[in-house]
Amino acid sequence: MSNEEMILKINNIEVKYHEVILVIKGVSIEIPKGAIVALLGANGAGKSTTLKAISGLLRHEDGEVTDGSIEFMGQRIDKTGAEKIAKMGIVQVIEGRRVFEHLTVEQNLKVGAHMRKYGRSIKDGLDMVYHYFPRLKEKRNETAGFISGGEQQMTVVGRALMTSPKLILLDEPSMGLAPLLIHEIFNIIQKLNQDEEISILLVEQNAKLALNVAPYAYVMENGRIVMDDTAEKLRENPDIKDFYLGLTDVGGRKSFRDVKHYKRRKRWLT
Repeated sequence: MSNEEMILKINNIEVKYHEVILVIKGVSIEIPKGAIVALLGANGAGKSTTLKAISGLLRHEDGEVTDGSIEFMGQRIDKTGAEKIAKMGIVQVIEGRRVFEHLTVEQNLKVGAHMRKYGRSIKDGLDMVYHYFPRLKEKRNETAGFISGGEQQMTVVGRALMTSPKLILLDEPSMGLAPLLIHEIFNIIQKLNQDEEISILLVEQNAKLALNVAPYAYVMENGRIVMDDTAEKLRENPDIKDFYLGLTDVGGRKSFRDVKHYKRRKRWLT
């Protein structure tokens, strides 16, 4: 592990729903300040639940962090409400492109501005969003429910930017989008990280895509972290290739439970 400053530390957390259903089991994740980190895993692995544990949205689903801790910029937040967490600088972009369908694109963006505690004026925030998403400027007066899926995804990311975030939690931003739009949106995500120095935790089923934008990634299965390493090493790992990037020799996908030689590696390589 390097001495990089961590903006987020998840320390061995457990998450339960309805006080009895154990969903997350001893998960630890670290995100350096200004970094993009990916969280990979199949459907039902616990990725979205992990994001909701960070953002405080678990409570709206009768879930809670029952063990371990979550620290944001050195401050413990796992017992903090979602609204306060948002005002601290964490914003979650929930999967499914959840726009306010009856509002215009620009009205959707302005909703985000009301969640911020500090930062740019609304005008400056809109100027920044339109700089990164010029298509939204063209669509700003259109009803959000009638624009394309890709434009809706841009809108929800833009709305998150309006909160002046320090950390964005991105949940499946590629879901249901055409390849060209996915490429465009992920290029913008990288620019936001580089130019605005916003830290990003990216949840994504498309491992190839995620490992192209995130220098480091964690792999999750059945509520546990089963592996973490640099994107370069994960891309070359034969089991990652089998499970996420292709098929085994016999034509079936492997489960990480079938892999015997994994060793947990908790270090950041430069």
